[in-house]
Formats: sequence, C-alpha cells, structure tokens
Amino acid sequence: MPPLPSRTSPPPARPRPEPESARLRFGRRLRHWRETRGLSQAELGRLLGYHNSLISRVENARRWPPPGLPARADELLLAGGELAHLWQTVRQERERLGELAVAAQPALTTDTAPPDAATIEVLAHLLAGYRTAAGRIGGEELAAVLEHHARTLAGWQHTASRDTLAAVRSLAAQYAELAGWAHFEGDRRARALSWYATGLEWARATDDRATATTLLARQSALHWWRGDPAAALALAEAAHTTAPPQPGLRAWAAVARAHAHALAGEAPQVRRTLADARRLTDTARRTGEPTPWTARAELVLAVAHGTCQRDLALRTGRTAHARTATARLESALRLLDPAVHPRDHALVTARLAGAQVLAGRPDAATALLARLPPHTAGRIARERRRAEEWLRG
Repeated sequence: MPPLPSRTSPPPARPRPEPESARLRFGRRLRHWRETRGLSQAELGRLLGYHNSLISRVENARRWPPPGLPARADELLLAGGELAHLWQTVRQERERLGELAVAAQPALTTDTAPPDAATIEVLAHLLAGYRTAAGRIGGEELAAVLEHHARTLAGWQHTASRDTLAAVRSLAAQYAELAGWAHFEGDRRARALSWYATGLEWARATDDRATATTLLARQSALHWWRGDPAAALALAEAAHTTAPPQPGLRAWAAVARAHAHALAGEAPQVRRTLADARRLTDTARRTGEPTPWTARAELVLAVAHGTCQRDLALRTGRTAHARTATARLESALRLLDPAVHPRDHALVTARLAGAQVLAGRPDAATALLARLPPHTAGRIARERRRAEEWLRG
C-alpha cells in the first residue's frame, strides 16, 4: 500500500520585498556620503544652505529632496555623480506619484465653508510671494503648493457669495497660471497646458481679461517650445485681441507673437512685433503701469530678441541672425546675477551656447556649456541638450 501523502502544509512562501523607492535610496546614499566625509547633518546643511532638519527628513525619506540639493551635495561630498544621477529617478518617481494623485483626486465638493474677504486677501498676498520666490528659485519646488491653492479656490467657487465669487475665480485663475508655469519650467508640458486651459476657463468666467491675456501668452510660449509655430501664433494673436488697454500686457502678447514668427522663419514680422513690444514697454513706464512686466521688461526683451534671432538663424541658416542672437543674449546675461537668479542665468547661458554654435563659434559654445551646473533638469536640460546636439552636428 503506497504511503499516504503528508498532511503537513508546505512552508508559506516568503513574501517578495517591495522594491525600494527612489526617494529612500537617495536618502540612504546621501547619509552614506555624508558620514563618509565625516560631516554631521547640521554641518552638511550649513554648507548647502539648508536647515539640519531638512537634511534629516531627506535622509529618512520623509521629504522629497529639493531640486537644487542633489547636484550641490554631489559636488561637495565628492560622490562622483551618484547623487545627481539618483535625483533623476527621484524626480521621475515624484512626477509619477503626482500624476496618480491627480488622477485619484476626488471631485470637488460644495459643502466647504465659504471664504471671507480676509482669507482671499491673504491668498492674494501669498501669490505675490510665490511669484517672487519662483523668479529666484524656479517653480518646481512650488508646484505642489500652487496646485493645492488652485484646487482649494476652485472648490470655493461653489460656495462663495455673490460679492466674493469674482475675486475667488480670478485668484484661482492666477494660481493656475503660476502652477502651469512651474510645470513648464520643469518641462512637464502636458500638466502645464492642463493648468493653463483650466485657468483660462476661470478667468473668462469672471471676465478677467488681464489674467486671460497672461494665460493665452503662456499657452503660446508652450506651443513655441513644442515647435508648433501655427498654434503659437494663433494663441499669441488671441492674447493680443483679449488684452485690456494696458501697454505692459500688450507688450507681453507682442513678444509671444515675435517668438511664433521667429519659429516660422519670418524675419520682417519678428522685427515689427519686437518693435511694438519696445514701444508698448516705454508707454507702460511713462504711465507708471503697475504690472509685473515693467520690472522685468529689459531682461525679457533682451532674451526675446536673442532667442528670436537664434530661431531665425536655425530656420534660415543665416549666420548674421546667429551673431545678433549672441550679442542680445550676452546683454541679457549681464542683467542676471547668478547668485540671485541662478535658474534664469543657467537657462540663458544654455541658450547662448546654442546661438554660439549657429554663429560658427564652437569653442565659445563649449566654454559656456562647461559653466553650467553638471546636472540640470527641466527646460535648462533641454536647452543644454539642443546646444550639445548642434555642437556635435
């Protein structure tokens, strides 16, 4: 008689360990390199310009690493590029989780308490602070908080009183515009376009022509960045048509039109629209127009002139356009203090390197690329790659 099968159950299968998150791996390696160099968290934070509590939270994966930390820590700790390389996977993980969170976002409810005028005023002041911070450090660090405020204001549109509804919608549109720009800076074009389109709906619902003009100009810039001159020009023309009689806003729309014409290789139209932008800017200054445009007009116009000439050189093959581009972008670079505006300085430097290649000056382009931080992200990284491709070609 054959033996009966054993009633003893097989040992339970050992559960597979969950894959280690990129954020956890980055924190573990940051701690390794910090301890290897004999530094405390407080000492590393002081050298990098962060509080020791932030270093602790990053090492323990309780906080995402700030975008500026990995490359600087890598250089300081002599990590051989490991931390900067890991940051790319951390960034991808954060974007993926952010997209999942957006997809799982519950529908906005209408049972939230209506906002009062004081709350709206506080959020308006916060927005001004966020704009200042974004101009200094870029928008990637602020994207999540800007999206949070925009969604909160969107929910309040269902409960706001008739007296505050217009202000809530207008402020929601302005937060959406800045959130879209933050994603644009990170080269996340789909999310940027989504916020721009949503903000435009809110601005139009309250007849906020100033914010609608800004959002149309932003969308035009995004399509220019994608290499679509027809869409960029159509949106720039819409911004021009929508703009209220404020010369600063109309100047911004003119710059957007110039970029679109340059992408299409239309030099006469570029000259005309940039001349319009200059004339409108001078008018805004004479009249004391209280818009953000006048504060940054010289820089924006210098960058626009240089970028348009670079795009014309690329489309027409004319070296004269490229040489004009280098002169304009060099003047823009002189307006930027790298200690105050490191992101803008790096972006213009990468763009100038590309113009130098098109002008037939590969050595100058190579020297400029060498000045850039070793590991860049977002739009800066894309501009850098373009210049490097042109240099190889």
